[in-house]
Amino acid sequence: MNSSTTQGDTETGPAILDMDPFSDESLNDPFTSYERIRDAGPVVYFERYQNYAVARHAEVQAVLKDWENFSSALGGIGLGDIRKPGAWRPAGPIVEADPPGHTKVRALLTRLLSPAVIRTWRESFERDADELIERVVAAGTFDAVTDVAEAFVFDVFPRAVGLAPTDRLAEKLVLIGELNFDGLGPRNARFLETERRVQEILPWYEKSYQRDNMLPGGFGELIFKAGDEGEVDPAICAGLLRSFLRGGMDTTVSAIGCVLWVLATQPAQWARLKENPSLARGAIEETIRFDSPITSFYRTTTRDVVLAGVSIPADAKVQVFLASANRDPRFWKDPDVFDIERSTLGHVAFGAGVHACVGQMIARLEGEAVLKALVRRAEKIELLAPPTRRLNNCLSSFKSVPLRAIAA
Repeated sequence: MNSSTTQGDTETGPAILDMDPFSDESLNDPFTSYERIRDAGPVVYFERYQNYAVARHAEVQAVLKDWENFSSALGGIGLGDIRKPGAWRPAGPIVEADPPGHTKVRALLTRLLSPAVIRTWRESFERDADELIERVVAAGTFDAVTDVAEAFVFDVFPRAVGLAPTDRLAEKLVLIGELNFDGLGPRNARFLETERRVQEILPWYEKSYQRDNMLPGGFGELIFKAGDEGEVDPAICAGLLRSFLRGGMDTTVSAIGCVLWVLATQPAQWARLKENPSLARGAIEETIRFDSPITSFYRTTTRDVVLAGVSIPADAKVQVFLASANRDPRFWKDPDVFDIERSTLGHVAFGAGVHACVGQMIARLEGEAVLKALVRRAEKIELLAPPTRRLNNCLSSFKSVPLRAIAA
């Protein structure tokens, strides 16, 4: 039997859990659920879905960094197996690819996201963020999600990519994001309802990332040109852009909405940020550790493996709880405390290993731009009413966070 790097001295079976991590109860109180999974053992088995899972930091890191034993490509990153009939979407050319194919595609994206491109995006993001925050602070009351996070991300990111304008863009992108992350979980009532609601806009979405819909000068155009020049198979360019679009918006909206909620409810943290705006990057990093946007996804074992002394058979789905690992007291001191000056080295909100998020610097740019603009223009922010969660199988996000801003 092949073993992972965290093999124990003896081989045992996993802890068996009869809970449903996708129930409304679990999603409304996720950190209680994560604690239960972590305490059950280093590897657990969900009877309901017949899959294994890891929720402790050590085992999550081990799975993420071991693509040879825990594959993204073999069965896909969702609970449903992309090799079987009925898969809700085709495999992504980067998120569901392993080396050596993954290496070539990732190298292309890394090259296209050059320092010069990122510098240009930073300048435009900061300018647009300042204009947006000036308006919402002047209004006095606003919603951190719809008026800031969605308004900003669904404007600047599609423009940077070169997505052609359309009516109801924010509404459409929210729906696509819900489908993407609901689709990583089971075909439960939540996914089926999202699938029903998204049918109307699927034709638009499928056209949106095709070449003839790309505006000149955007990131999308660069991807298709790379296909023309033989740097990547032209047949995967549209799929690559689709993956880039899917991964580059909803998680950032989640992080921005969450950081504004936390800062509005923890005035001491807001005061530290006001005193030292350079902590904006730290505030974003701590936010995605504290409440990770992508809660979990899956890997598939390529062979029999032993993880932390627990035997896992070949061709088994393994659920990887990123959000739980980022609150694991076995790794973090005071994990449930939000501290913008904490060292967040080791958080797995962006994944780890060869599949670490290639666009993570863009998410950081967007989050920092919003926070720095808000710190400049607002003396304080206050929560006006309890926030509303948007329940999703694999994405943690708010639907609404009503705030008041006191102008600086």
